Amino acid sequence: MSENHESHHVNYKKIYFTLLGLLVVSVAGPFAGILIVTLITAFGIAIVKANLVIQNFMHLKWEKRLMKWMLTTSLLLMALMFAGTSVDILNHEGRNWVNVAAMAAVERGIEDGEGVAETAEVEVVAAGFNVESMFTVVCATCHGQAGDGTGAAGAALDPRPANFTDPVFWETRDRARIVNVIANGATAVGGSALMVGWSASFTAEQIEEFADYVEEFRPEQ
Repeated sequence: MSENHESHHVNYKKIYFTLLGLLVVSVAGPFAGILIVTLITAFGIAIVKANLVIQNFMHLKWEKRLMKWMLTTSLLLMALMFAGTSVDILNHEGRNWVNVAAMAAVERGIEDGEGVAETAEVEVVAAGFNVESMFTVVCATCHGQAGDGTGAAGAALDPRPANFTDPVFWETRDRARIVNVIANGATAVGGSALMVGWSASFTAEQIEEFADYVEEFRPEQ
């Protein structure tokens, strides 16, 4: 057991004598009567000692690395939760439940629109679907708001998310493939399972809108 304890941290003795030496300096320094020495021992040594404790005992030097993975995992879990619940959330009624407030808001929108709500565009808006907002929620996490594959969660993924602004990406993509991947996931075309399908969460018309939005990132030839 003692061997395990000693191998857990090879710097324990060095840290102990360093802290002990700093303690001696911090106590003896003010007796010299020099203001600058007093200030250095009062604040500088305290900072060094705190840094030693933080790095070697509290292990906060790993914080940035851990936070990156925690953020990535949280964003992926949020995306998965949305994918699993959006089927119900984006509807106004389901088994044993009705979203009365949402249905009333739609009715108000139809009345205020003086009949124009019959068009497909207004129907989509009335249902609460906005392709730009939805892209931010379900796509930008990995693909980035600019579609360049630099989303916060994408940094930790392998393979990396597609870069819609790269001309090379479009050399092997057409409209049908884009729609297929959005609807059924990248595995439908032999790609990574990390790109999930959204056909259960969005209608065919909404997926077509997603494809339109993705094509807007395509660089001009």
